Amino acid sequence: MKKFKIFKSTMRGKIFKKLDSLMFQSLTKERGHICEIHKRKCPQIGQMHILSKRAHPRLRYCRENILLAGWFCSHYWTHQDTTDERAIYAFERIKQLLGDNYRERLLIIEMGQPKQTITYLKGLLIAFRKEST
Repeated sequence: MKKFKIFKSTMRGKIFKKLDSLMFQSLTKERGHICEIHKRKCPQIGQMHILSKRAHPRLRYCRENILLAGWFCSHYWTHQDTTDERAIYAFERIKQLLGDNYRERLLIIEMGQPKQTITYLKGLLIAFRKEST
């Protein structure tokens, strides 16, 4: 699978930036502005992709693949040091929230997702904008 480097100055990069923002707004409206791992408000909340965007780009906008998580309390540790107790807790919490077979379920969903062409991304942008109004 070919991987694309995203440059914010390209059309593709600009669309991704808009979509990421709209997805975050949609998720916080739906789930609240709390860390889903620790169930508390965190100063820096963001989107945490369970299966990474780089390895699984088709799951970038799949709601089942995204948790809202505090950057330092959860997200940072899952990327920096997976042996740290905070990362281990985050992975265990993901299993509690999504079930033991969450990875297999997400991989099945990924097989049905379309390739992220410019046309697809523009259509997704229109859909997200309609949803936010």
